[in-house]
Amino acid sequence: MSSSRLPLRIAAFIFAVFVLHQVYSFHDKWSAVSVNFLPALGREATEIPCSALRGLDDILVVLKSGANEAPIKIPHHFNTTLRCVKHHVIYSDLAEVIDGHQVLNVLDEVDPTIVAQHPDFEYYQRLQQHGREGFSPEEQAQWAAAQNTQGGRDSPGWRLDKWKFLPMADKALRHDPNAKWYFFIEADTHVIWETVLPWLAQIDPSKPWYLGQQMMIGDVVFAYGGSGFVISNSALRTVVKHRNADLKHYDDFTGKHWAGDCILGKTLNDAGVPLTWAFPTLQSEAPPNLDFASLFGGPTRKPWCYFAGTYHHVTLEEAAELARFEQEWRKQNTRPFRHGDLFKYAIRPNLKSERADWDNVSDEADDEAKTVDVCRTACTVKPECLQWSFVDGKCKTAKAVRLGYTTKKPQGSSTSTNGAGGQPAAVSGWMLDRIDNFIKTMDMSCATEKAWALP
Repeated sequence: MSSSRLPLRIAAFIFAVFVLHQVYSFHDKWSAVSVNFLPALGREATEIPCSALRGLDDILVVLKSGANEAPIKIPHHFNTTLRCVKHHVIYSDLAEVIDGHQVLNVLDEVDPTIVAQHPDFEYYQRLQQHGREGFSPEEQAQWAAAQNTQGGRDSPGWRLDKWKFLPMADKALRHDPNAKWYFFIEADTHVIWETVLPWLAQIDPSKPWYLGQQMMIGDVVFAYGGSGFVISNSALRTVVKHRNADLKHYDDFTGKHWAGDCILGKTLNDAGVPLTWAFPTLQSEAPPNLDFASLFGGPTRKPWCYFAGTYHHVTLEEAAELARFEQEWRKQNTRPFRHGDLFKYAIRPNLKSERADWDNVSDEADDEAKTVDVCRTACTVKPECLQWSFVDGKCKTAKAVRLGYTTKKPQGSSTSTNGAGGQPAAVSGWMLDRIDNFIKTMDMSCATEKAWALP
């Protein structure tokens, strides 16, 4: 690492600590709602031919899930992320078959003493004995509503998840010991292969690489799991050998920790394979919540100019929309799409001066603004303000622009979306002229910024 880059990376580490909890927890608020964010595109689109995806045969795609979500979240991958993938394996905490595809139990080789005695495995034991039917509707509803904390989500499935990462690495290597790359993703990760494949083609797979979006817990820098992360063959062999040589130590460490991706990252670091930052090629947000000018990776790695490799917290509807966008993009372009392209052609057409029943995820509270009109004015008078929201009687403005999400409840819901006096409980607005100027400025910056997050 050059000395000139060190202060920037330290600053980004500090920022990573600040946003870590938000990244892990934000999506749950919106799990019940979704948005069609590509209405301007035609519904018919031509699928990308698998023959065009050169290099895919060199990769083992490892999809991690859990019994609580697998039947809902996994099937769509067979028509999107995994459609052209010959070499893939799906790991969960319950062995089963979903849409004709085998899902393997990644925990079946964990030390039986740990399984019998560690409280994290009480849920697992019931799951193995009775399947999903062993849990009452009340229990499942309680876990679905569990709140996120600084130590992760308070549900048994989430607590069990941390135990999957190290066994998953070991099993993936045994499943395909000759793959050049191992690409680990989660059930709500969306992969754009026309970016990922040419990106990896620029990196030497014979060297020990660990690539992903940087995160930090304590002094451990690791790849955030939901963004997807890539490990080369030599790196995976190294970490598997290292872990197996001191299995009890890493089992004990796992039992005391809360984040499996951090546990794997520490083990890789211990084995001499540090993380190489891949943000924003790989990144942790869904398009409606992404800050396209984020400084998370430093001032030279704003997402706008970089080719999009992954999105995370992607709903089933959003995954279908993204796949359609990829297909439409390919009809008219020979290069991958940048995050900024997605904003211009998918997000910007959906922005309005004002939109009811909508939260655009503005983040700067204005406690003085007590009405929609005052909130709108509060943004108008600040030249750097790009959007505002008035949700549940609280005003927020923002210097970043995001699409956000509908606040309308699913049909049949008994919960009202109205505020006082029958007015919408959520109203959002965007400063469209300022946003159009923002687009021009960001596009101009791409003349000097890189398009790939390379080592």
